[in-house]
Amino acid sequence: MSPSTTTLEIYPAPQLHAALPGHEPRGERVVSIDVLRGLTVLLMIFVNDLAGVAGVPAWMKHIDPPGADGMTFVDVIFPAFLFIVGMSIPFALGRRLERGETRGALLRHILTRTLSLLLIGVFMVNTEVIAQEGPVSPALWSLLMYIGVILVWSAPPPGYLQERWKRIALRASGGVLLGTLLFLYRGTGVSGIIEMRPYWWGILGLIGWAYLVACMAYLLLRNQTTGLLGVTVLLYCLFIADGAGAFSGLTWITNWVDIGSALGSHAGIVVSGVLAGTMLLPGSACQSPQSRIRWAILFGFGLAAAGSLLHAARDVDPMFIINKIAATPPWCLWSSAITIWIWTAIYWLVDVRKQRKGTEMLRLSGQNALFAYILAPLLYAAFALPSTYFPVPDLYAMLGAGFSVGLVRSILFAFAVTGLAAVFQHRRMQLKL
Repeated sequence: MSPSTTTLEIYPAPQLHAALPGHEPRGERVVSIDVLRGLTVLLMIFVNDLAGVAGVPAWMKHIDPPGADGMTFVDVIFPAFLFIVGMSIPFALGRRLERGETRGALLRHILTRTLSLLLIGVFMVNTEVIAQEGPVSPALWSLLMYIGVILVWSAPPPGYLQERWKRIALRASGGVLLGTLLFLYRGTGVSGIIEMRPYWWGILGLIGWAYLVACMAYLLLRNQTTGLLGVTVLLYCLFIADGAGAFSGLTWITNWVDIGSALGSHAGIVVSGVLAGTMLLPGSACQSPQSRIRWAILFGFGLAAAGSLLHAARDVDPMFIINKIAATPPWCLWSSAITIWIWTAIYWLVDVRKQRKGTEMLRLSGQNALFAYILAPLLYAAFALPSTYFPVPDLYAMLGAGFSVGLVRSILFAFAVTGLAAVFQHRRMQLKL
């Protein structure tokens, strides 16, 4: 139904609302984190839409074949988002700890967000394998599903739905809608009263698992940079151990989640981001912009060096190639290095030099990334709906028949979705996990 359902990237941003914690409330707000998050969202929507266009050159797509040793800029977008998730965690959780929230309450908060991400991720994954002959057309089912998600996780702006019962009623209506769609869903090649399956957790689910691991690490270590660096190393070791078969007997876990990637290397990216985020806090070893920039550049070189050293062992085992699908450590480390270098440039421009002209859309959409993530496939479903019930062509899909027109389509779509997310954020209309 969407032009790129099989290549869906993460549109997710901490602000996924702060599920991917999006606020930096401690000390002066670091605008560059929001801007980088918004830029990541913009590029994510663009490349996913472009995946449905004919004749796209190889450098504008994921590395091909999928198991190849290498990456394009497209393969850096998802890990960049994971890194930004990590940068936001010290601010979001630190604020809660500073105001006296108990660890038990924090754990409930973290688990609720993780489960929400897993749930939405499974719903989204099942749109890719929905059967055409179900009681509800795939386009309509998807459209209603995204509306249900918006109802459940919406955060009304100030002045609206002030009464608690109205907010509960709003979320309950979304829950009823999602529950109804759960029973109406018909999958391909499956049977049963409920035919939805967790084929995988989706991009949001992968973010959820990595977010959970990183939050646990932060709760244990807080701002101890040496400990966080040690956890990062251990998580990459976890990937290597999993690749060596260390957890082959733990089928009660591995049947549900990939230990090496979801809990290991992906989480390693997020914890690297947590480490970078701690350097922006009051009281860190880096208080001046110059020291922050110097540290970030050197940290990036350290990540890149580690990735290069591990990549040197690529002939020993395929787990050491650079590959997004396998979530290999060299890919994770190089992607993290590229991300922090790009953040450094944005930080120097918008936080140090205060040159913020033209960044407002990125900043606002970066604070409302979950909405952008949901809005893109919601629009795809809406575009496909008329051709489902009437003898009319899918005009949006037709625009992707040629590369030149399709490229313009993807650029305009990416800016439109990002801009709408920014408008809603400006009006304090958000999705919040």
